[in-house]
Amino acid sequence: MNNILGLVFLFASLTSCSQKLDCTGIKEGNFVMPNDTEGTTPYKITRNGDVQKEINEGIVTSYSKIEWLNDCSYILLYDENKISLTDFQKKVNSVGGIVVEVTKVKDNCFYYTSNIKGDPPSESINGVMCKE
Repeated sequence: MNNILGLVFLFASLTSCSQKLDCTGIKEGNFVMPNDTEGTTPYKITRNGDVQKEINEGIVTSYSKIEWLNDCSYILLYDENKISLTDFQKKVNSVGGIVVEVTKVKDNCFYYTSNIKGDPPSESINGVMCKE
């Protein structure tokens, strides 16, 4: 019995000390994806709840739908009703989309890890988006 109480106390202590992420600012607004994000060039993102638009050099390059899993993670699927999908975008949609999880929030930026769903899942890509 003492071991069980000890484990419960240890678990409660560890979870109460962990940082709670405040991801309330990521669902709406205009964002910039700087060029220090792996595999990308700088571009802008406009997000309105469950809809996202990516803009590169003033041209809309993609529309996506967002399925929010919780305040800090979501699944992104390309919107085939608004754009003609590339082969890559079709493949992403066919395996269930891109899972994005916010790992850190600092100032007006949020840091994330993303994976394309599937079996096996893709390699993780780390990135940052900053609110304009």
